[in-house]
Amino acid sequence: MKPYTSSILIAAALAAATVHPAAAWDGGALRIEHTCSELGRIPAAWIDSTRADINVHFAHTSHGGQILDGLGHIAVHDAFYPMVYEYNALPQQVDALRIFDGQLAATYITPDLYWASPEGIDQTIAVLTANPEIDISFFVWCTQLDTWTAPEIGAYMDSISTLEARFPGVAFVYCTGNAQGTGEAGYNRWRRNEEIRAYCARNGKVLYDFADLDSWWWNPVAGAWEQATYEHEGFLVPVEHPQFNGDETSHTTWESCIQKGRAMWWLGAMLAGWYADPTGVRETSLGGLKRRFRAEP
Repeated sequence: MKPYTSSILIAAALAAATVHPAAAWDGGALRIEHTCSELGRIPAAWIDSTRADINVHFAHTSHGGQILDGLGHIAVHDAFYPMVYEYNALPQQVDALRIFDGQLAATYITPDLYWASPEGIDQTIAVLTANPEIDISFFVWCTQLDTWTAPEIGAYMDSISTLEARFPGVAFVYCTGNAQGTGEAGYNRWRRNEEIRAYCARNGKVLYDFADLDSWWWNPVAGAWEQATYEHEGFLVPVEHPQFNGDETSHTTWESCIQKGRAMWWLGAMLAGWYADPTGVRETSLGGLKRRFRAEP
């Protein structure tokens, strides 16, 4: 896949004193979910700051491509939201959200290539060491959580915590697994996602709630959000909304990808320094954006 805007690859190392906007994050838990998908609510000045300052390291398999597809679609249809990505390298284009896609020598990144093995951790360390200007790093799941156990999720949390300690200037973003699975697999995925959510809320982590974005759809006729669920052994399990059922791109619909791309701009703007007004326009303020708000100086 080609960048959505042109880029010039410059092999240059920045000074060790690189300033990371995300390093100013106050440690409050931040959850990016379905109500974080209204681009018009982000002040233009913070979109400008995201374009100018934010560099992302993004590791994923095919499902993670939904975020890139959504960002690309937004960029094509609105020049105010430019995004550029490069495989195995950080784009040097100015005035765009810049994304390093993959690791130094791979693009299809499974857990063992990012955090689930010593070799994978070494690859992540290599990317962040060679690109000190990176502010955000995160891994997006495929369908691993359909079968993974609680101890395996614990290992995920421990490994990311190790990377956080090694790179305090980088915001490591945790992620839930996609909500496409049903039956016992979907139930297991939901339980693992709940463990990730609880851990992030309890420990002040940054969470991109991929599963939540899968299961909620804004109904323009009703003027309200609606969530898809199914019942399993007495539990209501969130599942991908029927509106997003399809295989138009990256295992889903363009509409689903666009929703995730908008949420990515929220993530970038928040980590660039935007502290959204907790009194907000709507009664629920930022909806499901769960974090502790820091008083502005």
